[in-house]
Amino acid sequence: MYIKLHPNESSEAWKLIKSNWVIGTVTKCVIGFTALSILAIAWRWNRLPPMVPLWYSLPWGTSQLSPPIFLIILPIGALAIYFINLLLSMYVTAEYLIFTQILYLSSFVVSCLSLITLIKILFLVT
Repeated sequence: MYIKLHPNESSEAWKLIKSNWVIGTVTKCVIGFTALSILAIAWRWNRLPPMVPLWYSLPWGTSQLSPPIFLIILPIGALAIYFINLLLSMYVTAEYLIFTQILYLSSFVVSCLSLITLIKILFLVT
C-alpha cells in the first residue's frame, strides 16, 4: 500500500495507519503489556527488598542493584519506544506500510521482552 502524505496531514496518516490490523493488534498488546507490568510492580511492591537486580550489563555484584522504584523504567521504556515508533511511522514511513508494520512489531517485541524481564526480576527477588 502506497500512501502519499505531507507533514500537516498527520491525522489522515493516523487514520490510515490505525486501520491496519497488525498495527491495531500491536497497539492493544503494548498497552496490555504496560498495564500488566505496572500491575505486577504494584502486586509485589510490599515484598520487594530494598535493592533489586536491574542493571545486568554491569559487573556482577552491588553495581547491578538499584532501588525498586527503578523497575518502572521497564514499562516506561517500552512505552517510549512505542511512541517514538508511532511518530516515525506517521512522519517518515507512512508512505510504505511494510516499514510502518516493522516499526510497530519492534515495539511489540520490546514491550514483550520488557514484561518478561520485569516478571523474572520480581519472581527472583520475592
